[in-house]
Amino acid sequence: MKKILSIAFLALLFASCKGNTKTDSDKNLGDQLNIKLVKDSSVVSVKENKEHELNNDNAVANYWAFYKISESSITGIPKKTESEIINKFKNIKIEIDEKNVKVGNLCSFEYYKSNKTPVKYYESTKTAKLYESIFLKNGLKLGNSLSVYQSLYPEKSCEIPWDELLVVDNTLVIVFDDYLVFFKKGNNIDQNDCYSKTKITSLPITKNVINGNNIWNQLDCTIANLDTKDYLRLPDIKDIKVFIIGNFNFDDFTYTLVTLKNNIVISKRDIGFVKEGDNGNTISEFTEFEINKNYVFNLDTKIKKGEDFKVLKEEKFKIDENGLIVVVK
Repeated sequence: MKKILSIAFLALLFASCKGNTKTDSDKNLGDQLNIKLVKDSSVVSVKENKEHELNNDNAVANYWAFYKISESSITGIPKKTESEIINKFKNIKIEIDEKNVKVGNLCSFEYYKSNKTPVKYYESTKTAKLYESIFLKNGLKLGNSLSVYQSLYPEKSCEIPWDELLVVDNTLVIVFDDYLVFFKKGNNIDQNDCYSKTKITSLPITKNVINGNNIWNQLDCTIANLDTKDYLRLPDIKDIKVFIIGNFNFDDFTYTLVTLKNNIVISKRDIGFVKEGDNGNTISEFTEFEINKNYVFNLDTKIKKGEDFKVLKEEKFKIDENGLIVVVK
């Protein structure tokens, strides 16, 4: 996996910074990690975004927000990666009122709604059974009937994949690049279902833990609009959930601390990153972090001085009971 390779490269890199001798091959591997990342860490307080939430077929409008994509592709031969698909749909909201379907700012059409049995919709018992198994793997029951939204006037239909929308088990579904894409109604996406499955990593968390191959887990949902799914979940602070989201792409390598209360992001801050040097394929600065058993975050930022790295600054902070980041002296 890319994240395992990336962690291994980072471990090699930091070991090199401490004076260990590496072979040319090791250095070349480490060079692949040298990247330019976000320059500043910041704390962001986010207020709850209140939307109208109408949850029955006779309501003025129903809003559907991106939830997730299927656990695997349908045939196993997608053209796009999971991340590319998630990025394409993660900010799209679909509105269905008594007459029209509106897909964000992309398109809209006047619809007619039909209810069909799975066999009638998929045109064979075999195909219906196949999709029934796919839906079950993603926590949905196909049941005996599904709702289909199509344009009342075919010449005014939206382009694929918005030309036909399915509603299965209170979830709106489209098919895109061999994946099923799921949307949940309004703000009713039950993030607690996602969080309940996350593994909590006990304190303290050292650099050895952070760089471990098997410590990072995969999220089923998006937190704070961060693209990556790799996470460490720390023990809760009363009703505050604490996540460290890791981005292990070679062109973007960061660790981001996120705190949530009632599923709303309270604070977000980058706590680990690497900056490339002026000459390319070199590192000019990097930040490492650890978390002690008392929940104090220790950040060390080091900068290149000649052949060695010198400590540029040291930071300490903790998270208060409101989910805010507080400096520790």
